[in-house]
Formats: sequence, structure tokens, C-alpha cells
Amino acid sequence: MKPALRRSRILALMIVFAAFTSIDAVARTPQPRQLCGTIQQLDLAKQTFTVRPENRKPALVLVWKRDTRFIDFPKFSSSAALTNGLNICVQYHTPFFGKPFATKVVWAGK
Repeated sequence: MKPALRRSRILALMIVFAAFTSIDAVARTPQPRQLCGTIQQLDLAKQTFTVRPENRKPALVLVWKRDTRFIDFPKFSSSAALTNGLNICVQYHTPFFGKPFATKVVWAGK
């Protein structure tokens, strides 16, 4: 065999091998982001709330899901306890598609 033919076959095999190896892709950020602020608007029917951050950045609209934890120390609470003007700290994820969603909502103070 000629060296050029051998190199081209090896290169072709390497390309085929690389094409069939899979790389796992994650659709959401691995670490949640944290935001502290005040609930500005609340919609229980759509399960969304708008948080106005303490650092005067634009407000952020978040949704909550069934597995979102609501914590009013020292006990767990529910989404029914959310009210406008409530100071909270929220951990959330921002997916590539869709709205950012909350994973944990903690009452910051009363």
C-alpha cells in the first residue's frame, strides 16, 4: 500500500469514529442563579411572578413548577402564600427555550 492511501484511510476512519461518538448536552445551566428582591406582580393562574431585584436591574419574570420549593423559615410553605411586595430570594434556571423557572423561593424577611 502506498503511504498516501494509508493516511487517507486512517483519516477517514478517524472522521467516522468522531462522527459516531456522542457528546452530552445539557439544556439548562448546571448551577442555579440567585436573585433577591421584591415580588412586583403575581399571577397564580399562570404560575408566574415578577421579581424586582434589589440592585435596580430590570425586573425578571419567573414561572414555578410542581417541584419548586417555597420556604418560609422554619417551615415549608406553598405558592398560595406569595403576595405582592414580599421580599424573597429565589434560585432559578434559564433554559435555552422558554421562560426562566424558579427552583427555590425563600422568604427574605417580614
